[in-house]
Amino acid sequence: MEIRALYPDEFELWLDHVSHVFSADRQYFSNHWYNDPWRDVEGIRVAVDDGTIVSTVRVFIRQMYFHGEPVSVGGIGEVSTRPEYRKRGLATQLLKDSIQFMESRGIAISMLHGSQRIYSIEGWESVPRYYAKKSVVGRKQQTWNIRPINFQDTGEVKQLASIYDSYSRKFNGAFVRDDIAYWTNWVKTESPQAWIAERDGVIDGYVSVRRRDGELGVKEFVASEELFAENGAKDLFEVMLSDIITQMGEESLILEYPAPIADGFKSSSIDSYGSTMYRVIQPSALPSEFAKKRIDVFPDLMHYQVESIRQDIRSHHVFWHTDGF
Repeated sequence: MEIRALYPDEFELWLDHVSHVFSADRQYFSNHWYNDPWRDVEGIRVAVDDGTIVSTVRVFIRQMYFHGEPVSVGGIGEVSTRPEYRKRGLATQLLKDSIQFMESRGIAISMLHGSQRIYSIEGWESVPRYYAKKSVVGRKQQTWNIRPINFQDTGEVKQLASIYDSYSRKFNGAFVRDDIAYWTNWVKTESPQAWIAERDGVIDGYVSVRRRDGELGVKEFVASEELFAENGAKDLFEVMLSDIITQMGEESLILEYPAPIADGFKSSSIDSYGSTMYRVIQPSALPSEFAKKRIDVFPDLMHYQVESIRQDIRSHHVFWHTDGF
């Protein structure tokens, strides 16, 4: 059994493996490769038995905002083992191998979406994310032009990238998107229902949604500094979602969204999800103020923010679903 990086000429075989184990559309995994400007074939770690890929872990190379600063992140995804090779410890070996790979790249933090014991044993710690729910009535408004994003318009995408950066760094866990190709490929593909609020040719914010089981979920939301300074962009958030519900032909929908945005923590319904896990890989690669903290309180540090951008809310921990892997 070999534990190593995937060879470039094995990529199609790797796609065969993940689509087979997950019983999922091959295109999904292909999109997550070709739409990723930071893709690295050495980040695909595999267990190979007599020339056959039998287990794999992929490390997605990213940066995320943590206490107002970008830090390097290795996202763990595509963890999969063929049924006949399970219960042999292959996933554990690959997780250990991925840690060594991230250490070799000087990555500060690793994160994943899951809660299985295998991850906690290897050092990942669960950090809750909070979501609010409320009913929103559809209503057409006149202040902004609410329309779908035009990802073909480079100028428009650059405006989005600018307000995204200033807004998302107010939270811990949102990914940095400093490559336009990520917007025009990954974001366009993963957030097909993305809408902007435009006024006098200026984009004041945008929101991405997904409709499922009679609810409207917010995949991400961003607002300009000016509107955020007024009331956390609460008014823009409510106006946009109400208008979008009307454009969908609905009278009202139940809205689910990250509680740290708008007035989420004032909602009558707040749920906690402990499905995001973090592991410190290189403490020295974290912001200097973290060096003064104890590593065993890292989950708590994901909830709090530095004084200069702190809000009076329960948690600053946010992960936009658009960036999911």
